[in-house]
Amino acid sequence: MLNSLDIKNIALIEQLNIEIKQGMTVLTGETGAGKSIIIDAVNLLLGARTNKALVRYGTEKARVQGLFSCTEQLAEILEEQGIDECEDLVVSREITADGKSVCRINGVMVAQNVLREIGAYLINIHGQQDNQALLNPSKHIDFLDGYAKTELDAFFRLYQERKSILRQIEELTKNEQERIQRIDLLQYQVNELFEAGLKIGEKDELSEQKTIIENAEKIAMSVGEAYTFLYEENGAYDGISMAVSALGRITGIDERLDEIVSKITDMQYVIEDCVHELKSFGDSVEYDEAVLNDIEERLDLITKLERKYGGSEEAAIAYMESASAELARLENADETVSELHEQLCRIEADIKKEAEKLTKHRRLAAKKLQEEIEKSLAELDMPKVKFEVMLTPCEYTPKGADSVEFMICPNVGEPMKPLVQIASGGELSRVMLAVKSIIADSVDTLIFDEIDTGVSGSAAQKIAKKLSALADGKQVICVSHQPQLAAAADNHYMIKKGEDGDRTVTRIYELSMEERVTELARIIDGDNITETAINHAKEMLKL
Repeated sequence: MLNSLDIKNIALIEQLNIEIKQGMTVLTGETGAGKSIIIDAVNLLLGARTNKALVRYGTEKARVQGLFSCTEQLAEILEEQGIDECEDLVVSREITADGKSVCRINGVMVAQNVLREIGAYLINIHGQQDNQALLNPSKHIDFLDGYAKTELDAFFRLYQERKSILRQIEELTKNEQERIQRIDLLQYQVNELFEAGLKIGEKDELSEQKTIIENAEKIAMSVGEAYTFLYEENGAYDGISMAVSALGRITGIDERLDEIVSKITDMQYVIEDCVHELKSFGDSVEYDEAVLNDIEERLDLITKLERKYGGSEEAAIAYMESASAELARLENADETVSELHEQLCRIEADIKKEAEKLTKHRRLAAKKLQEEIEKSLAELDMPKVKFEVMLTPCEYTPKGADSVEFMICPNVGEPMKPLVQIASGGELSRVMLAVKSIIADSVDTLIFDEIDTGVSGSAAQKIAKKLSALADGKQVICVSHQPQLAAAADNHYMIKKGEDGDRTVTRIYELSMEERVTELARIIDGDNITETAINHAKEMLKL
């Protein structure tokens, strides 16, 4: 449940804090006052795409934060994400003026997709555009699966495997001329790479050898000089040897002196080893033009192959391996296709069973769903409406082998027709409310943004009663222009736009009973509130 909402520097809102109570809460206000801004802020909190245009003009960043009660289900999800469990859940989102976004849950930074996943368990928002989902039959299966809690993982794995096999068969059985051309190309590429015998690290080793050969004369001269200074007569080695001999006559007199002698002796051995290594290295370096040419030719070949096959020795070797595998498949296409068809037969049998299980599950759920929707619609002033969830077979899709479409008969004596063809705006709103009230069991907070669009009178009253009943077990927040909904709410907030100095700001006020009467009268009668409207408002609140 959403306990509080804090918004800062979003559009016209400079600072806004709402303590959200249980039951049904309604937000009203003039058109353009900023009700939609609050919905946008909540959507940001649930992981919606960043929109830098929402950052209040003249400020560097915007922030929205929500405090939620944590459920057991949420605690499990948070644990999977490495977020500590606690009684309260604090979700925040910051957006900078250049469009960057930072999401936090209980102070822990999370990715936007993680926020979106967790947000799906926090709040369900019905926006004004959501009714359009009912006008898209391809979305109807999602409504049914949401109600039926359909598990698609097993079928989806089989679907992807089947799709992969079919793609491979198609590739292997396509135009024979293309296959032969592809084989010729792969044979050339594999032979070129195989004959080159590339090895990882070879280019670096050759480059080092090339550098040494090119500098052979300089190396020989420097090594010779160093050898002279270190080891020939009167060199460093002789000087240290004489020092060791001189000090050897006084060893054992003092421990400190013995330690010094030991260090100098070690230096003598180190120089001796270095001199032998230096001589060996100098003897091995020789300028050989033929060897240098061979190295340069090899480096040119490696560079050429790198450019052709991925930019590095590793990439070229990996390409040779993948090309060899593809070549083997193409050269043995008939045998491979036969094996793939055998696999396809097994997959077809398995996927058919899974699809039949899904269909059976959906048919049982569809019958219950249409009964519950008809019952709910009767409570929404549509008592004679017949509703049907129609399932028809179709080609395999990632969701099974079923096509789902909602059918409706709003008038007695008329045949069932697709909802998309005959439902009015008011009927769509009520059907959507019926669906939302039935399938939103996993979410404690529901927000309805003008769910009453296109309805009035008795229908609006029934919607108000439905929302009020729904609020017995959930937290329901409504943005509305209908007096019936405003009167039915447990809590009433008014959104108002005004001026603060030279800036326009949006503020929110919790209304007292007396203020609710005035606001209801304004909704009923407009700005010129009459005594009749006041009395009508009082009567509505009383009822």
